[in-house]
Amino acid sequence: MERKLTKLEHCHVELLVTVDEATWKAAQEKALKKLVKEVTIKGFRKGEAPLEMARKHVNPMDQMNEAINGLLPSLYEESIKAENVMPYAQPKVDITKVSDTELEVKFTITTAPEVELGKYTGLKVGKGEVSVNEEELANAIADLQGKNATLVVKEGEAKLGDTAVIDFEGFLDGKPFDGGKAENHELVLGSNSFIPGFEAAIVGHKAGEEFDIKVKFPENYVEELKGKDATFKIKLHEVKEKVLPELNDESVKEFEITGVETVEQLKEHLKVDLLKRKESEARNEFFGKLLEEIAKNSKVDIPDEIIESQTHHTIDDMVARMQQSGLQLKDYLQIIGQTEQQFHDQVKANATKEAQTFFIMDAILKAEKFEVTDKELENEYESLAKQYNMKVEDVKKALAPQLEDYKHNLAMKKVEDFLYEKNN
Repeated sequence: MERKLTKLEHCHVELLVTVDEATWKAAQEKALKKLVKEVTIKGFRKGEAPLEMARKHVNPMDQMNEAINGLLPSLYEESIKAENVMPYAQPKVDITKVSDTELEVKFTITTAPEVELGKYTGLKVGKGEVSVNEEELANAIADLQGKNATLVVKEGEAKLGDTAVIDFEGFLDGKPFDGGKAENHELVLGSNSFIPGFEAAIVGHKAGEEFDIKVKFPENYVEELKGKDATFKIKLHEVKEKVLPELNDESVKEFEITGVETVEQLKEHLKVDLLKRKESEARNEFFGKLLEEIAKNSKVDIPDEIIESQTHHTIDDMVARMQQSGLQLKDYLQIIGQTEQQFHDQVKANATKEAQTFFIMDAILKAEKFEVTDKELENEYESLAKQYNMKVEDVKKALAPQLEDYKHNLAMKKVEDFLYEKNN
């Protein structure tokens, strides 16, 4: 077996493999034995005729193709192992020579992205200082009260913030349209969950009233409805208003927050929670700016195949989630006002940025030789076991199939901590 490895541009290599005659002959014989099982000759059961007799009934091209396809997987695996090549995508395969006695195969292989790191410490991009003011704390308390509010049926006119229980049916030019009808639907007025003008038109009406609402569908709506005038017939069954719990020590206990039993404890709990959230947001913003700066100082060559693969994976995932919600991609594109090409380009741009960030971080990991020790891994196992109420051994078994990826993620956290400490 002869092999020739040639480095190409943009993170690709060409691996030319010349198969020795004995191996190639053996592959052809193996292919023949497989194909003759499908041969039927008069006087013999299917596949049971003598090999030499059956050989005449096998198409030589079929035998050659079967031999090549049977040989390629092991040929590829053995060759990349022998030449120490780490592929990052499926190879392109070309049969450059083939005959009864010779076979030459060319594998064009996508290899790891190449990163030439520039300066990645001592960069001044600004770490934002965070704090929580009284207004933010008051809003957090109000949000918590809102989540624990009770809905009470009220007399009088509906107003913004109330919940209206309605039957509705939509009509275009006097004819009902698909998806425009519902009964006993609970609609929070002011939530903007319906098309513009719909919720506002219910404000001022009382329970028991029946009335019409005239609206215009937005231009960035689904094809069948966008820009069209519609009439909705409404029957208002009930109007409910939110009644907020009072803020005192007794009501605080009903929020069932561990370790919180008084108003003062609640304020401290919410303040700590807000501070953690803002610190996380500030940290993410810092890393975004920092990695952009590192990228400017570095050379990052990422193969197109990696970007395209991630782009298609992201789009397929988004489409699957849309379909679960009953939305088709073409309808989504109409809503956001993009063509399919614009959507693809935007996803690709995001995929490129994410890949660039990942491979820069990975290059720093290797440059700084960060590793996860056995002790650190054991601590992670114990932490996960406690978090999910599992036995440590069960956690180990669950993580075993993706242990290397998990350890790599832990090492990447060390890179984050290192960059946060060493910059600005």
